[in-house]
Amino acid sequence: MAAFFIILASLLVASLLHRWFRHPSVKHVKGPPSPSFWLGHQRVLRDQENAGDLETKWRREYGTVYRIGGCLGQDVLVVCHPQALAHVFHPSHPYPKSKDAVFMLGLVAGKGLAIVSGEIHHRQRKILNPAFSSAQLRISQDIFQQCSDKLVNGIKVSLASGTDAAVNIRDWTGKVTLDIIGLAAFRYDFSTLDGQRTELGQAMRYLLTASQTNTTALELILIALIRMLPNSMLGILKLVSTREIRQFVSVGNMAKQNAREIMASHNYVQTPDDDGDIISVLGRARLAGKLQDDEIEAQLMTFVIAGHETTSTSLCWLLYELAVHSEHQSIIRTELKQSNDYDTMPFLNAAIKEALRLYPVAHSLIRTAPHDDVLPLSRGETLAVPKGQTLACSAYLYNRLPSLWGDDAEEWNPARFLDKALPVSLGVYANLMSFSAGSRSCIGWRFAIMEMQTILANLILHFEFSLPEGGVEILRFPSSPSVVPIVKGKAHLGSQLPLRVKVLQ
Repeated sequence: MAAFFIILASLLVASLLHRWFRHPSVKHVKGPPSPSFWLGHQRVLRDQENAGDLETKWRREYGTVYRIGGCLGQDVLVVCHPQALAHVFHPSHPYPKSKDAVFMLGLVAGKGLAIVSGEIHHRQRKILNPAFSSAQLRISQDIFQQCSDKLVNGIKVSLASGTDAAVNIRDWTGKVTLDIIGLAAFRYDFSTLDGQRTELGQAMRYLLTASQTNTTALELILIALIRMLPNSMLGILKLVSTREIRQFVSVGNMAKQNAREIMASHNYVQTPDDDGDIISVLGRARLAGKLQDDEIEAQLMTFVIAGHETTSTSLCWLLYELAVHSEHQSIIRTELKQSNDYDTMPFLNAAIKEALRLYPVAHSLIRTAPHDDVLPLSRGETLAVPKGQTLACSAYLYNRLPSLWGDDAEEWNPARFLDKALPVSLGVYANLMSFSAGSRSCIGWRFAIMEMQTILANLILHFEFSLPEGGVEILRFPSSPSVVPIVKGKAHLGSQLPLRVKVLQ
């Protein structure tokens, strides 16, 4: 124990020296006063009841770029200004992910596409791009439909003799998206819709809340240390075992086991070039010497986790808003009776866009200035940022800017996507930051949209969704990095979304 505190004290001294001798600073940028040198605003942000409430309050007071306190006296710039975000995510000079984001993501997903940078990222993405082509997505459409049919049947069976009951939709969206990514990407059947239990799905939903509940000061300070210390010293932090790190490692081990089972089910013999799913693309790259086994394992870990949990969460928020606004279910149902082409259904797609706008899965994208730089702002104004400066690029705030989305930016209104085009083009889909932007945007965003279209269409055709009798208060839990639904007072039970489900005749 004494050795532990000696290590911690040494790291604290190193971090303070780093802070004192770094020039210039962003102290002149307006923002809320920091309540603590040690924890800054990090505690209050973690403890807020609804993710985004504090950030929105501060955006109204201080503008689209403001300063908050990080741990150990760090300054963090919160950025939602469209021009500044476009600069940070510009393909020619993207700001890298912060070291703490890379460190924590690496615990659950290895050194896959979501973690690596530079030439390694470029090489891996180039190899994987064919797996997300339009042609491959058309092939995957049959799998989307088959799994969504199973989802419908499973929900009907769960209702037993009744046709109207409360259902935890979160469980079902997790099952269908995990089965889809398994079959469409890896030719591997997780069979969760057939009753097969998988620890990974449950662990992920628990991780997203448990690791963020009652966070200790040490866990918060550790994040700051990772950001501030040079890479050569990060190995020391492996000696610090916090609850959050243990939980991330546990989920990472489960993902690694799943990845190895998938790898074992394939012989990596030469596959036809027109086999474009992820496992075939990775297999050809392995045989050609372009990827090593550990890289393939990391890609599988990345897509097993990111490929199902993010879409599952987005579907939950979409169904929640449609349950609150039941008249919008009727509009979508009418479109489905008039066409078989999802791309010709304006309101169905508008509802998906609106859910992604209000509830971006990654609410903040943490980036680090790679060198002394200047962020462009409005009316020719600029902001100088020093090398190493941490930026919290807020997809949540950008997606709710009244200057872009109107005075009702905080409200559910899918019709906004039917009426006009935005003056600003940012991100890869619908001017949203929900899939990030630039060269590090989500490689599977088209896969996710088509998946959501298919699942939503099938559910709306067969069921009517509403809030449970007596009501339920759903909160936006400030998980890292996601915003997940929980029932008020029940965060300890993990992410949940109970909805009343009625079978349509």
